[in-house]
Amino acid sequence: MSERRKRKENIITALLIAGMCIIVAGTIIFAAKYVKGSGDSQVSVSEEATLLTLDTQVEMTTPGTTESTAESTAGSTAASTSDSTSESTSASSSESASESASESTTAQPTVSVTPSAESSEGSAGSSENSDTAVEEEYCFVFSSEAEQLTSIADLKAGTLLSSSQIDKNNLSQYFTAVKIEEGDSVYQRINGKSYQKNNDIKLSDLRYLKMLHMNFNNDIQVGEMIVNKSVADEVLGIFKSLFSDGYQIYSMYLIDDFWEKNAGTADWNSIEANNTSCFCYRAATGGSKLSKHALGRAIDINPMQNPYVTYKDGKPQYSHSNAKDYVSNRSSKKAHVITTSDKAYKAFTKKGWTWGGNWSSPKDYQHFQK
Repeated sequence: MSERRKRKENIITALLIAGMCIIVAGTIIFAAKYVKGSGDSQVSVSEEATLLTLDTQVEMTTPGTTESTAESTAGSTAASTSDSTSESTSASSSESASESASESTTAQPTVSVTPSAESSEGSAGSSENSDTAVEEEYCFVFSSEAEQLTSIADLKAGTLLSSSQIDKNNLSQYFTAVKIEEGDSVYQRINGKSYQKNNDIKLSDLRYLKMLHMNFNNDIQVGEMIVNKSVADEVLGIFKSLFSDGYQIYSMYLIDDFWEKNAGTADWNSIEANNTSCFCYRAATGGSKLSKHALGRAIDINPMQNPYVTYKDGKPQYSHSNAKDYVSNRSSKKAHVITTSDKAYKAFTKKGWTWGGNWSSPKDYQHFQK
């Protein structure tokens, strides 16, 4: 009787063991299919089963490449005895780590800004999920803001910049003057146009300025100007203070960009484009004497809102069609209109410049000279 009972108990025990083996085998097959189907993890089933007991070391080889290697210290016995809960948790943990590392490699530590770009944001804003080991070992600082510039020398006039690109504590680096040499890029733009060989001013007497200004959309814009070297530092200081005060200037290009036939036509085109400019070797408007512009000692600012006006029999005479709105009503409340309370007026006259708006006739509201 006892032998039958023993056989029966042995049979039941064998059946229970077989059943447990089937359950374990099914769980392993399910886990294998799950890992294979995810497509994001290349870890084998046996490795997945032991991940909870492993120390994972992430090694960064280059900014664009990450390699993860799991080194096992546990034997195959641990893999065969892991239950389904351990396996599923391990699989999801491995998948999350793999995705984190992948995201981290696509991020760049700094953002490059092209001259024509108004602003640029980093491609990686999701570094929160990055593996802790990666963060501690590589120490990237990700930012959604553009990198600050230390110079605008290589940027073309008209380039728009974001405020995050500007170091407001070191504005002088964005207001610079350089010599113009025969054969250089500036010389090639102006030779035979605004600059011509003459007995009044030498090329060595001129300086090419790069500056920042706020445009009419209140965007930061790169500007350029050629002035006499004797007033170069003064002009840089004036325009730096206007920029700091948020003073708006529509555009600031060399008059050569508007060249057509001669200096008179170029001056007309520049005014029609509402362009702020300085140097142009020419006679004074309506006269034969040399203009202060020819010496690089006169600057016209926002000419469309500040027209050149002569008077005949007490009646204003002007050439540009929009001037009517800015002749009779020179209210300081009108945008971009220069009056004696205007910031530009105060900045220039403080340095000894005279304003054409104070003349009796003509009235040259755009014009400052020294």
